[in-house]
Amino acid sequence: MIRPAVQFIVVLALMGSARAFAPTNAPGSVGVALGFGFLVLAAIQAGNVFAAVGLPRLTGYLLTGLFCGPDVLDYVTARMVASLDLVNGAAVGLIALSAGSEINIARLKPRLRGILLVSGVAIPLAILLTSGLCLALSSRLPFLAPMVTSHRITAAITLGVVFASLSPAVGLAILSETGSAGPLSEMVLGVVVLADIAIIVLFALVHGVAASVFGATGGDLNPVAQVFIEIFGSIAVGALIAVGLAQFIKRVGSQVSLVVVAFCLVSAVVGSRLHLDVLIICLTAGLLLENVLGVPGEVVHREIAPATLPIFAVFFALAGAKLHLHDLATLWPYALAIFACRALALGVGARIGTRLAKSEPEVQKWLSLGLIPQAGVSVGLAQLVASHFPAWGGSARALILAVITLNELLGPVLLRTALVRAGEAGKREAKGGEH
Repeated sequence: MIRPAVQFIVVLALMGSARAFAPTNAPGSVGVALGFGFLVLAAIQAGNVFAAVGLPRLTGYLLTGLFCGPDVLDYVTARMVASLDLVNGAAVGLIALSAGSEINIARLKPRLRGILLVSGVAIPLAILLTSGLCLALSSRLPFLAPMVTSHRITAAITLGVVFASLSPAVGLAILSETGSAGPLSEMVLGVVVLADIAIIVLFALVHGVAASVFGATGGDLNPVAQVFIEIFGSIAVGALIAVGLAQFIKRVGSQVSLVVVAFCLVSAVVGSRLHLDVLIICLTAGLLLENVLGVPGEVVHREIAPATLPIFAVFFALAGAKLHLHDLATLWPYALAIFACRALALGVGARIGTRLAKSEPEVQKWLSLGLIPQAGVSVGLAQLVASHFPAWGGSARALILAVITLNELLGPVLLRTALVRAGEAGKREAKGGEH
């Protein structure tokens, strides 16, 4: 622990010196390269420190971004964070590709009923309870208080959908870090992926209603039409990428990690230009590689393993840098109440769903902890609320980010605890060693 801690302090000192002596008129690309290099080195060392005391590396990545980002030390400025959006998109793509290639539909078939039941109970319950709480607090929340009742209800439901979103990125990162395999791991991955896709669809539908009520700005297409274009367009692009990757892996088979990262970068660029979802693009590609095109997920996982550590480190450090301690400090009573309400709803929903599905005792006991993490899609939806509903969206975004901060900081720890207590941590390596 002492060595990575010292290395982390040295990296901080070097970055502080570089920021102090760097010319203020330095080209933007210089600052971006500096920010990227610093996040890679600092986040990895912080992750090593956290791993040494039995905490998830991911928590170290998040805290590095949070405290070195614009809100605290400002070593990574808001301009750097914005300029690294392409890297962030590529990271989402790589995480989604890994998640898709981990899902073998034939092997997961016995758990599909449980995944559908848990998702079908937990997500609606989370939307209902968090929306109800927002409505109950509406007279105290400055952005809801001036609204008439119908507007309050619409805004509360919009917030409830955002609060109910989960995080495939965090789930996959913790499963990968802990080397977990088993019923709980499969259920966590299946539920968070299915729930995230469902939330994207639900948000588009709710957004359409809210747009008619408030008169949203920032979009030319009908939101419902836009979401169908986004989903099916993303699936089509993902299928093309899957075919290209499969041919490369089968015919060439070398430098696969570089080609995969390149494909993820292309997905991020295409997604941003055509308003498609990089998560759905790469998730589709991973699913097709594993289940249709004859490229086993183990092959994909092995080939991209060298790239995952720096990619995960930068992605979650950037996620931390986008959080705002000021919002949490100002809104913490409301954020804490919504955090607890969301956790309760997901926990009750997970328990009901797993009991109806007659899942294993370990899954029934620990799945609820695996649904707490929240990142990625939630931040994007918060930004959409802010940009499309300028009258109240900015303040709503602050509340959403305050809740996400709690879920991001506590969620990974709770998920890791669940995997360890269920006895699934380290099983992937053990299985790999048997072959």
